[in-house]
Amino acid sequence: MMKNDRKPCIAALDVGTSSVKVCLFTPEMEMICRSVQEYAIDARGSWVEADGEIYLKAIRDGMKEAVQHAADYAVAAIGVTTQGETLVPVDLEGRPLRPFIVWLDDRAGEQAQRLKQTLEEMEFYRTTGLPEISGALPLAKLMWLRDEEPEIYRNTHKFLLVEDFLLYHLTGRFVSEKALQTSTGWFDLHSDGLWEKGLAAAGIDGDKLPEILECGEKVGPLTEAAAQMLGLEPGIPVVTGAMDQTAAALAGGCIQPGTVTETTGSALVLAACTDKPTFAKGHHVTIYRHALPGKFIYLPIGNTGGMALRWFRDQFCRDLPGGEAGYDAINEMVSGIPAGCEGLTFLPFLSGSVDPDSCPEATGCFFGARLSTTRAHFARAVMESIANLVRDFFEMLEMLGCPVREVYSLGGGSRSPVWLQIKADVCGRSFRAMKSSEATAMGAAILAGWGAGIIKAGKLPQRAPAGCYEPDGTHRESYEKAYAQYKKLYSAIKPLY
Repeated sequence: MMKNDRKPCIAALDVGTSSVKVCLFTPEMEMICRSVQEYAIDARGSWVEADGEIYLKAIRDGMKEAVQHAADYAVAAIGVTTQGETLVPVDLEGRPLRPFIVWLDDRAGEQAQRLKQTLEEMEFYRTTGLPEISGALPLAKLMWLRDEEPEIYRNTHKFLLVEDFLLYHLTGRFVSEKALQTSTGWFDLHSDGLWEKGLAAAGIDGDKLPEILECGEKVGPLTEAAAQMLGLEPGIPVVTGAMDQTAAALAGGCIQPGTVTETTGSALVLAACTDKPTFAKGHHVTIYRHALPGKFIYLPIGNTGGMALRWFRDQFCRDLPGGEAGYDAINEMVSGIPAGCEGLTFLPFLSGSVDPDSCPEATGCFFGARLSTTRAHFARAVMESIANLVRDFFEMLEMLGCPVREVYSLGGGSRSPVWLQIKADVCGRSFRAMKSSEATAMGAAILAGWGAGIIKAGKLPQRAPAGCYEPDGTHRESYEKAYAQYKKLYSAIKPLY
């Protein structure tokens, strides 16, 4: 037993685009409780920034709330999983020198064009696994900082990603991990380390980057200052996690070909494991390093998945309750609208398109509204658009020769039975919802358990589906017609972007 006869648990900090979730798990990966701390980011055109204090405040408030709800447990290990690409320069004391440049930020377009003139497209893809050099790429953002904010660049001790920033504030070490670093443009999938040629092409000093550890590697003990901030005992082992989508894939059992996870969180991401990735010319799909050494993950990505529904809730449903109750109300509204939304179609590209067509300039669009169209139609159109995107992603994986035998749904979207049924009907596939929808946090907890010796290294918990959603053939014709219109609409509008 732990101190005061409390049972051990593992704390996972899941830092997303718009919220931090602090989840406590037993060593058997049963979730004890969770605390969700929402916050706002500052979006101005192509610039998307966040104050570093919001992350620290969110983990502080979230941990204290979670621990209060789990009085019978004592935290025995801490793991962290975060969004990729979000970048911040810090000084020697880990203090941010400017606001975080969020992953959605596309300001470094000019620098990306200069990189394209130096780095051959297929060499970049085959080395990094990233399908394109864009203004959102951290490598290009570092060039932007050097060009536009040279004093900040000179004074920077380390350029960190969000997980790195939190690990420093928990342990006092400047470190990162390999799954997260895959998102940067300076990580070589084959050497499993920094890509010196890419850094040289960008004119970036590699000494300003943190030490790179394995996923699930112990960073150090929780410091006195961090323990006081979180309301915990000092000395608790803090362990590297994995980038959010990779962590979720691990928890979903995506560790061998055939099992695919579908995550509708802030973004929409499918994950499919492979031992030997195919870097197909003309059909690029993001390829990340797995949390497990020697394995890789295909990751078709939609920048706005669940974030599109949150946008709709926040902008057009302000009369509804906040949080989960608001989504429950939307689910009820949507269930009364027929498949295909009576001709209303939505393109969910509120922050550009990554897959299946790379178009950073893409924007959202509703088409087909009539006088009879209601708010519920618009809400269902948002859900159906994400299901159409999932269908596109399945086709991408099949073209790469990647089998899709089992599909597990993760993320906040997996808590919506009506949305899961829409996906099953649109895609013509069975979707299984995991018992715990917090798979991203669970992945971080698994890695923390391995690194702290609480869980046997390499052991995964049993997956317990909360439900299986089978395609309803009676809606097939309606969804085929709606999908065809969705594809035609994008083709027609793309020239306007």
